[in-house]
Amino acid sequence: MGRSAEVALATPADRPQLDQLERSAFDTDRISTRSWRRLLVSPGARVFVCRSDGTIAGACVVLHRKSASVARLYSLAVAPLSRGSGLAARLLAAALSDARQQGCAVLRLESRRDNAGAHRLFQRHGFTPSGTKPGYYQDGEDALCFERDLFDGTRASAPYAVRHYAQTLDFTCGPCALMMAMSAMDPSLAMDQAAEIRIWREATTVFMAAGHGGCGPFGLARSAWLRGFEVSVYADAGASLFMNSVRDQHKKDVIELVENDFRSELLAHQVALHASPVSAESLVAHLRAGRLPIVLISLWRLHGEKTPHWVVIVGFDGAVFRVLDPMARSSDADGGMSISLGEFKKIARYGRRRRTAAVIIFGKK
Repeated sequence: MGRSAEVALATPADRPQLDQLERSAFDTDRISTRSWRRLLVSPGARVFVCRSDGTIAGACVVLHRKSASVARLYSLAVAPLSRGSGLAARLLAAALSDARQQGCAVLRLESRRDNAGAHRLFQRHGFTPSGTKPGYYQDGEDALCFERDLFDGTRASAPYAVRHYAQTLDFTCGPCALMMAMSAMDPSLAMDQAAEIRIWREATTVFMAAGHGGCGPFGLARSAWLRGFEVSVYADAGASLFMNSVRDQHKKDVIELVENDFRSELLAHQVALHASPVSAESLVAHLRAGRLPIVLISLWRLHGEKTPHWVVIVGFDGAVFRVLDPMARSSDADGGMSISLGEFKKIARYGRRRRTAAVIIFGKK
């Protein structure tokens, strides 16, 4: 195939040739005629083809959901006579580019365990192994899973090397997120369990729905200020952020008392407190100014848990946020994850009233 052949979106009229390509490229696990009809008109699917002398010589299918962070490379097929021509690489590049343009943060795929050539292709394009699915294919062959992070980090990233620290306790995500941000600006600060618990003791609201108390934005900001950092707070709910998670009125009163005490101390030190929602746009502006935002998110969409959770925002590339998550294991690369802008706007809220909160770390005073 000549290098001039272009990758383009398929149309419903291409279905017969796509059927023929499937039969020539695969012995099992073929996409059926019925599935091609659905894929070619589905808003959640993109079918790319490359033609040679008017005949489709290769195709790939990318699946994605609206505003979701993850896309899936569902199929990549090249006709036997066109293999070795670089066509698979060009189709894969088109899939990566399209997933990125659709606002996705990660592209995932499955590949037969015995397809070593495909594995080399994926790894050359930046994919990393992410697991195994036993007996995934019709003939019983296992699938190797691969994924590639689509964050490019070129537009608004923190000017600091932010090291990941994994929380050692279920209730210390806030202190751990704060430690990551502060230690990036002052590497002399310790990041260990003693510091983690010390900050939690300073910043806790005392009560949550069950178990140990969580840390609100005012308590975390106070801990940062005590360590010599300039900070600001966004908290549209004021001191009532976690109230709906507690039913007992006495506990509600204690939470409000503690948070108001934190708030009063911050005001006495002229810390800027914004009683307004935090927006994705304001977070990007803070990143561009060299600041590190610590943001409250809900774990519901990520892990199915109705729990508030603090993360550090370390970059934004125009469509994708890069986030350091205290819940990630230390062995998980850099502890980071990429989240599309649309998905981020959904998770950066907490509770039925969809409250938002953030602590912005400016640097040492």
